[in-house]
Amino acid sequence: MDAGTQGEKQSFKLEKFEGPLDLLLFLIRKAEINIYDIPIAAITEQYLGYLKYATRVDLDNITEFYLMAATLIWIKSRMLLPVEVDLESELEDPRRELVEKLIEYQKYKKLSELITEKEEEAEWILERKPSQIVLPFLDEEVWESISVWDLFKTFYSIISSLSSEKTIDLYEEVSINEKITLIHEYLEARGQFLFTDLLTRTRSLLELICSFLAVLEMVKARVIQVFQNRLFGDILIRARTAEVQNGT
Repeated sequence: MDAGTQGEKQSFKLEKFEGPLDLLLFLIRKAEINIYDIPIAAITEQYLGYLKYATRVDLDNITEFYLMAATLIWIKSRMLLPVEVDLESELEDPRRELVEKLIEYQKYKKLSELITEKEEEAEWILERKPSQIVLPFLDEEVWESISVWDLFKTFYSIISSLSSEKTIDLYEEVSINEKITLIHEYLEARGQFLFTDLLTRTRSLLELICSFLAVLEMVKARVIQVFQNRLFGDILIRARTAEVQNGT
């Protein structure tokens, strides 16, 4: 390690990062590494180097970073072990779960940055489109079709209302695809449902984020339509009909 790098790391503070995944993404981007092919030995050395020179971190926070360090060391040891080649089965990459979590966190981070950026712009409060589909639901309430930015605003209001103590569990098994499957199950069973119905089975911040990203993916794919009856209100999710999907 050269003097310049050492000096840089001595002034490094972990508190500038939201967590160990944030630090890992920083190192990956800094080294211009392909996230799908992480050189574990090199990235582990850099990660441990940053921990060595980290300052001013509370015990709870540093514990999360060292848990990730242990995970990296474990993956590194797995990759150094001799592998018995079985032509009939596909070998599992020890990095797979870590890569999946990094990708999920990267989506969350981009979403957070996008929400922050839009909040700072004058265009953040958007006018609703003049021609909208009206859906009767729950007695006399009128539900109107909404834009993706309305979704962002609602999600931002939900995130803002959560306890600051909520964190992302690095070892939690949850994905966007799982939430897409769950949405399909809800639609098949009910035809339409509220976004808060998804939250009744959501136990963590990561699950909430994955649920929201799943809704966005399905809106983008024109699989579902989304409605609201008031600004920042609950979101009604409904399957698109064949006529709507075909634009007729």
